[in-house]
Amino acid sequence: MQPSFALRPGSIYTGPASQAETHLFLTIDTPENIALMYELWNGYSGVPGLLDAGPGKKYIYDQARRTYVNTETGRDVRPEQLIRHVRKVSYEASVRMKKATQQLIAGIIMLTVWYGRMRDLMRALYRTIWILAIGGFLFDDDTQRNLFYLFTLLQFNYFDNFTEQIFTGLQPLDGFAMTRAGMYGSYGNGELQNIFLMDAEDKGYLEARRILGDNENHCFDGDRPGCIELAAQGWIPVRAMLPIGEAQCYSNCHCRIIYR
Repeated sequence: MQPSFALRPGSIYTGPASQAETHLFLTIDTPENIALMYELWNGYSGVPGLLDAGPGKKYIYDQARRTYVNTETGRDVRPEQLIRHVRKVSYEASVRMKKATQQLIAGIIMLTVWYGRMRDLMRALYRTIWILAIGGFLFDDDTQRNLFYLFTLLQFNYFDNFTEQIFTGLQPLDGFAMTRAGMYGSYGNGELQNIFLMDAEDKGYLEARRILGDNENHCFDGDRPGCIELAAQGWIPVRAMLPIGEAQCYSNCHCRIIYR
């Protein structure tokens, strides 16, 4: 299937990709997609090589403990360390998204070019995090790719709505548009945390607790629950835990979730 007219560089934006096109986009890896994943992770995470974890590699993935192990040092890459590495890559993706939006505002690129660049960055970031969560490319298959599609589709729907608001003028091309674009990169932390949350009961955990992130300005209750109030709940059943990104700070959330 050919990409929609809206996705072809140099064309005039005529609307977002269809659901069928987005399904293909998210479930079929292209050399360009994979190259961008490697560029982001190996270039900015601080731990290059995790995506290729496996026999004979620098890292292996211990399925029983669901932990990466450095074969040179014998040390684990602990979950809290992985979170920090993911945040570095998310930050880089966010910077690139803001830069692309700045170019759109300045008239350097067309809306359709911006739309394609943003989607490419979102896919590369989210797919990288998904692959890391399952143990590397070694454990990727059709089932995992379809689960990835279902898990990330909502973010792409949100982004399509954002693009339509820019196209119609409802979202002005200003500083807030840049901030809003960058949030799709910031969601990297939320994605990893929410994958952990999705698997928590299968791992045998019964309770979860929200730990405030390392930023100074935590959100309070508003249209959505605030992180301070959510963290104050302490240990609650895993199924009652609100996913990261659904608090008042949306995708800017730096909180993490621990389990017992």
